[in-house]
Amino acid sequence: MNLDIIRYLIGRLLMVLGLLMIPSVAVSLYFDNSHRVVLSFLIAMVLCWAAGAAISFRPLKNSDFFAKEGLALVSLSWMVIALFGALPFYISGAVPSYIDALFESVSGFTTTGASVLGSSLTALPEGLLFWRSFTLMVGGMGMLIFILYILPNLGAKGVYIMRAELPGPVFGKVESRVSSTIYILYIIYLLMTVAMTILLRLGGVAWFEAMLLAMGASGTGGFNVHANSIAYYDSTYIELVLTAGMFIFGMNFNFFYLIYEGKWRQVLKNEEFKWYVGIVLACVALIMLNVWPQYQDLTTWFTDVIFNVSSVMSTTAYTNMDLTVWPVFSQIILLFLMFSGAMSGSTTSGLKVARVAIFIKAIYREVHRLISPSRVVPLTFDGKVITKGVLYSVCFYLITYLGVFLTLMLVLSLDVDTFASAFNATIATLSNIGGSLDLLGPADDYALLSKTSKLVMCLGMIMGRLEIYPVLILFSRRTWQQT
Repeated sequence: MNLDIIRYLIGRLLMVLGLLMIPSVAVSLYFDNSHRVVLSFLIAMVLCWAAGAAISFRPLKNSDFFAKEGLALVSLSWMVIALFGALPFYISGAVPSYIDALFESVSGFTTTGASVLGSSLTALPEGLLFWRSFTLMVGGMGMLIFILYILPNLGAKGVYIMRAELPGPVFGKVESRVSSTIYILYIIYLLMTVAMTILLRLGGVAWFEAMLLAMGASGTGGFNVHANSIAYYDSTYIELVLTAGMFIFGMNFNFFYLIYEGKWRQVLKNEEFKWYVGIVLACVALIMLNVWPQYQDLTTWFTDVIFNVSSVMSTTAYTNMDLTVWPVFSQIILLFLMFSGAMSGSTTSGLKVARVAIFIKAIYREVHRLISPSRVVPLTFDGKVITKGVLYSVCFYLITYLGVFLTLMLVLSLDVDTFASAFNATIATLSNIGGSLDLLGPADDYALLSKTSKLVMCLGMIMGRLEIYPVLILFSRRTWQQT
């Protein structure tokens, strides 16, 4: 392990984090928040810059950077930015407990959207509300991807960070020109967020709230602006705008780059995209058929279903209704979507559509082999033959995910009363979906949990965001062997 470059990059990352707090200071001043709120950001910024400068002050002696360093850097960086990102909440006094402030910070940067604020959300100053939602947007594209652009000296080595930041069974070909690609993706990401903000404003949402909702959708984290989430607006238009946004941000970032280059056909021909669209349409159709006796208005019937399918599959978890009133059949479909997530290389979490598709196709092939043992049926995905190594990786990740899921659930079960609460808290954490069908109460009040459980959930959120392995390698002795 080259600890020298890990130290250097984490230091630079902290300095970037300090800069990213500047918009929150501007928002605090614009809305005339208390001096303590403004001061909390200024103190946090100074601490970020001071710590970053102290860590990265010494020049690099060894710039060797490989996969091991990339995975460790991503994992450690996520922990560090969460620790410092919690400071404004805590110093301002808006969140009296540092553990609770850390929970909000981790939830934001990992695009989980879980919260311990409950009914006190409405009393949060605008500057902190902005910072809370801004962490979703920053976490969506990834702090480490951002630093790739401002540290071009990494060159092609930045691919190791990119692979860890946007994990999945396949990533695509945008890796060859890292800095230029990231620049273009960030511009597209920001423009789409601005476009969604404008569309929400046209629906009657105040500019500030429209911006917060758009950042929540673009980061697929869905921090609520109001206690009853999107139901507060009672608007079909707003729900459809957010539905489109959540669906788009559930797509692979590669597609934005391909569309930018005018390669629409490559997007439409992509097999994971076909699976993604197919799963959404199938789930919408099945749930609509299942819940239709509960609806009298066709528009509400369609909007409720497509909104919640998009929200759950993209792991955004915006809600416009109490989903427990739907039949169990529909709730089980939503549970499947919580596990699957959207596309690899997106801001979403979960297993990813590509893995689910490969796993299903592998089962289908095995069934055919049992029927016709002499018949050779190649396993393909997106026009390419899936090697045994890739198939092994997919299957082993599913096993690892299940193992981590059960471990987290076992630990959390010590702090909750029912199996359902432990199960839903775990899937909300590891799939970074934040909410659940039936958690600790109708408002998903994580404040009821102990400090230990909150820290366990913080670890689970980071593992879910980074797809487990970058965190697990930190516990391996071989990881820390000097190179």
